[in-house]
Amino acid sequence: MDPPIIGVPEEKGRKAVSNPSSGTPTKGSATTKSTNPKQGVTGVAEGKTLTADAILGSYYGKEVSLRPFRAAMKQIVSANANMDFLNGTRNDPIMHFDSERVRQGNSLLLRGREDLLRNMRAKEYEGAREILGQILHSLQDFYSHTNWVELGNSDVHPTLAMSGKDVASIAEVSDHTCTDCNDVSCQNNIVAAIQKRHLLTSGYYGMSPVKPRGKCSHGGPFDDSRERSARGGINKDTATAMFSPHHFLHEKAAKLALKATIKFLSELRGEVTDRDMLRLLGVSAFPALSFVLDTTGSMGEEITSARLQSRSIIQRQHQTLLEPDYYILVPFNDPSTFLSSSNIIRSCTNLSAVESSSQPLPFFALGFGPVYKTSDPEEFLKVLDDLHALGGGDEPEMCLSALQLALINTPPLSEIFVFTDASSKDAHLQSTVEALIQERKMKVSFLITEDPSRTSSRSRREVLHPNRFDLYADLASVSGGQIIFTNNQDISEVAKVITDSAYFDVASEGGIAHHVFLVDEFLHNVTLYINGNVREFRVHDPTGRKQNGRRQTYGRFTRVFLSDPLLVGNWTIFMKTVEPYSVHVQGRSSVDFLFYFGIPVNGSHPGLYQLNSQPVAGVPAILVVDAIGLPESANLSHVSLTSRNGKMQTAELETANQGGLFTAKISEIPIGEFSVGVRGQDGRGLELKREAPQQLSAAECIVEMSSNSLVTPGTSHPISVKVTNFGEPHCYSITMSNDVNKDSPTFRIQMASGKTEVRKMEMRIPDNTKQDTIITVMVKADVCGGSSGNLHPPCFTHLSLIVIGENETSTAPPPVQTSPSYLQSCPLAPSNCKDHHWIAILLVSDINGIHSVQIVNGSGTTVHYSDAGNDGVEYTSDCCHLHAELLLTNHMGAVWSCLLSAPVIAMQAGHKVHYLLIVPLLLILAIGLGICYFQKKRNTSYNSPKDCKKESC
Repeated sequence: MDPPIIGVPEEKGRKAVSNPSSGTPTKGSATTKSTNPKQGVTGVAEGKTLTADAILGSYYGKEVSLRPFRAAMKQIVSANANMDFLNGTRNDPIMHFDSERVRQGNSLLLRGREDLLRNMRAKEYEGAREILGQILHSLQDFYSHTNWVELGNSDVHPTLAMSGKDVASIAEVSDHTCTDCNDVSCQNNIVAAIQKRHLLTSGYYGMSPVKPRGKCSHGGPFDDSRERSARGGINKDTATAMFSPHHFLHEKAAKLALKATIKFLSELRGEVTDRDMLRLLGVSAFPALSFVLDTTGSMGEEITSARLQSRSIIQRQHQTLLEPDYYILVPFNDPSTFLSSSNIIRSCTNLSAVESSSQPLPFFALGFGPVYKTSDPEEFLKVLDDLHALGGGDEPEMCLSALQLALINTPPLSEIFVFTDASSKDAHLQSTVEALIQERKMKVSFLITEDPSRTSSRSRREVLHPNRFDLYADLASVSGGQIIFTNNQDISEVAKVITDSAYFDVASEGGIAHHVFLVDEFLHNVTLYINGNVREFRVHDPTGRKQNGRRQTYGRFTRVFLSDPLLVGNWTIFMKTVEPYSVHVQGRSSVDFLFYFGIPVNGSHPGLYQLNSQPVAGVPAILVVDAIGLPESANLSHVSLTSRNGKMQTAELETANQGGLFTAKISEIPIGEFSVGVRGQDGRGLELKREAPQQLSAAECIVEMSSNSLVTPGTSHPISVKVTNFGEPHCYSITMSNDVNKDSPTFRIQMASGKTEVRKMEMRIPDNTKQDTIITVMVKADVCGGSSGNLHPPCFTHLSLIVIGENETSTAPPPVQTSPSYLQSCPLAPSNCKDHHWIAILLVSDINGIHSVQIVNGSGTTVHYSDAGNDGVEYTSDCCHLHAELLLTNHMGAVWSCLLSAPVIAMQAGHKVHYLLIVPLLLILAIGLGICYFQKKRNTSYNSPKDCKKESC
């Protein structure tokens, strides 16, 4: 059986929230009854299903792409589904309201809500979407994994995920909650007393934690606990009895989960601005106007052009639906210029990276940055007006360092424009920049005010290599952008390309050539961009007739605007040139697509795991295509993967289980760089094609990062790095970098094929880092011994962290632990100590929940369970070991230690007498009570260890 799509696991089933961007009608979908703007949404035909795509299309018009919205929805849905796949989340009972972790699950929801608001306040919407997807997964699991529905409730839980409230009436560990059920469909298997007392419970899943006797199981074929008493299960994840013993209540649970989701989002909207809510959901016509500007002395005309184009866009789109969400500027220069210049520093005093003249300026000293990012167009224009071209040094500049900052700080699916007349001094960052382009789906276009074949003068200019701009050309090609060569006289006109949008590109070398591009019925506003010395140029329509269009030529750069409506079919460009050139065919269309690669996952949570990082070379995968704006009359039939050497792999697309989704089985992902395209037919059976702008780079490894603790200034922050090798045995060099300091810790690791290694790394958070600062951490895995090109491409990933203030640390009370109780004791001098056992029981009240219990000293075993919302730990050992030390860790990373000692029973005169022969009275208390103390405190604001010791022990 093929795995389900969009990461939805087979056993868990589909969550209550379906893809809101889907064009397929679902139960309860609204339909519009009027096209009158006063009565309904314009542009939507009467009686048609009212979808999110239709609403946004009607609101913004056909000039605006729906890709940001669909990408945002896909990110939220993927984060939701991946909770069942990721190692750190799939088997955690708290994250799924399993194993009676009801109170702890609610605490997790409240912490997630705080993290979500923190990310939105810091404008880190990508991280916020990940958190939102995780919150919704846990919230929806409450209704399918607990007995809330079985208790007869017809509305959502009144205090679940509500700040300042707790969840009460939870079954205790001594309460039997289920009876045996030997059928796949379990009717009335919840104990009547639980129903009568209206107590909450949930099913245990798997073998950790171990299910106590008489407790409910989750159920289904992948739940190993279902065969332990009480047998059966209570999950309502699906409407199929095989996977869900309470399948007959699935629809009720799904409706409540949907209602709870709407309630959560409605309450969230009340706490943030409308604009923040729209950005969270990716509703944007123009995500960002983003510039990377060379500010050396020869760049005065370029700075003026950027200023003029910005002013033109702002004046035309200010206070309209097409106004950019953000205005972003990253300057770069010679390091010596930044150190000696005060004008550029003064012009950027409003930047978040600069606090005052007394604070260190890490980027300035390096010759790039800082980042200026604002939503205020007037503030952005003021910075541009104050920006001046200064100084100048040797010809190469820190261009890629500045571009890397821009890629990190610009919203995904945007275009960045780089203005320079110099080559790059930091070419070693090429692979990192390409990885960010790929992951964030960014376009990068370069406006070069110097002919690549000439060497005009510049301050202290050395002999220049004629191919020094090839790096920029490669980055433009990888991103789907352009590289345009012009001069100071024409830059102001050439810079008008900033207002254009690109959808597909064609490029070639010099000589006599012709190019064919397809125009379909959905394409309009087609523009041809020719960069190079072209002697002859002609455009023929599908009938062979010559079409002149409207032409604009500035030096070596020409734009040709073709007039709508265009004939559908193949158009041909004939060219004759004397040097290398490039041709870009760009247009606008409501029909587009997004895609991702997924790997089928088996085991306890089968399904399709979405690869959010690089695709893995040499392994089979499922390619999922999400069609945007595709009418019901059209269809997509094939997908192609084309390597840079021209080798193409084609696969057939099949319709998936949701509207607008298609899947293809890819036998082997090609190693190195490749592009993805789709093709099909429109309603008249004519060819339809689309190409993804960015190229992908597949590698033989996967790098993942995670961080579970809060980030505070002046601390060393722990980060877990996981590397998996899918290729031949290799030595990998792992390097971690960030955008707040120059630290780049590196380690080497020898990895066999198919093996995974996890290492802990740390990064220092500068003392002066402001609250709500977003820190981007990047990890790169290279084959040892240097770059191997396309043979062994490097692996990348990045992680965003939010710096919190001292007043934001958790105010949760410290864990409270009752005195240990003992069920069995040890004889004073047994003949065989292994025949006797002692048991200690700890009951811990911690709102964050106990994540793990580790035996530091001792040879016993532990059982971790939930008891009426508290955590119980049972330790069992033979009498050969009378002492033990347990290490308890909660979900906030707080760690504390408990020392246990066995009670000793002396045998005298045929009966038992309890006393201690070799310890003073003081130790009698310690033996009876145990000793508990904090061993480590990690990024929490619990009370001091002294307070904890007093309260706990």
